[in-house]
Amino acid sequence: MMKKVIAVLSIWLTLLMFSFSGAHTTTAQGYTERVFVTGYGELTVIDPAIPKVIASVKVKGPTRDLSFTEDGTKALLLANGRTTLYVIDTLQNKVMDEINLTGRTDQGMLDRRVWGSAISPDGSKAYAFVTQGEKRTNIFKALPSKIIEIDLQTKKVTRDLEAPYGIHAMVFKKNDPHTLFVWGYDLYTLDTKQWQLKEKEGIKKDGSTNVLLLFPRGDNSKFNSFPTVTTYPDGTVKEGMSWTNLETGEVKKKDFDKEPVGMFSAIIDPDERYGYSIMNHWYKVDAKTGHVIKDVKAPTGTIYGINMSTDGKKIYLGGGGNDFIIADTDLNVEKILKTPTDGMDIKVKAIRN
Repeated sequence: MMKKVIAVLSIWLTLLMFSFSGAHTTTAQGYTERVFVTGYGELTVIDPAIPKVIASVKVKGPTRDLSFTEDGTKALLLANGRTTLYVIDTLQNKVMDEINLTGRTDQGMLDRRVWGSAISPDGSKAYAFVTQGEKRTNIFKALPSKIIEIDLQTKKVTRDLEAPYGIHAMVFKKNDPHTLFVWGYDLYTLDTKQWQLKEKEGIKKDGSTNVLLLFPRGDNSKFNSFPTVTTYPDGTVKEGMSWTNLETGEVKKKDFDKEPVGMFSAIIDPDERYGYSIMNHWYKVDAKTGHVIKDVKAPTGTIYGINMSTDGKKIYLGGGGNDFIIADTDLNVEKILKTPTDGMDIKVKAIRN
């Protein structure tokens, strides 16, 4: 009898630990997949395997950029009117540090706003593109836009360099902790050893292609992808997507074979066979030809963010409302969850421990 009681208690305790919001279990593949929805005043954490919202990490104001260390155990989040970076412990789902980038100068207040950021693969540094100015008694003096490096242990800016206006996205090159891809009107690389910014490729070579750089990808994938709209010399306007191989730096672009409808974010699959994009329409596209294989309405109205599961078998949608959607790669909805707040973007990360 006692053995049966002990066995029941053991099972009950195991289930209790699993259901606890901070629980972190590792799969047979050696990682735990988590989905992160950047929202209003919080970062929502979802376990897609259950599926269930397991944590709400509270911060100040709307949340923006989100990047991860290589092992996924630490994240960098932008919030508070683009003035504050938060370091997040993704195992405990809590704020580890808060770094406010405003400050004082000899003549007034230093106002910095972040428009793109990334945490280094080892979690020791943060990099951010900032616009900045000095608030004096009766004037505001604009200062050069810069990329800054922040030591996350001391929370101090250790280096900076002037950078072109318009940068919105940063992602580290795969297997290279010293090369940071930087997207703006052109694609640049930042050598964090030599501290040099170099133009790699002109995204807007003829000034005709607009690239929506709001939501960088590549946290689990080897591709970073964006929606594009291109106006050609004959006046033709084409919608499509562009993606960069984060291992080689190769940039590709493909126009869709449909009239433009407006897209907010895009993702390419691990085999580079299909692209997916979302806003009011939801596309599955042949990445080689640009043919729209499937075009369906977004399942819950306007949706901002699209991403893919670590194994490439599921599509995740979120942002633009308080819905989190799981679908298969043929755009069939499998599950819709409600999140605590309206979202902006959706990130997927395999967390190793």
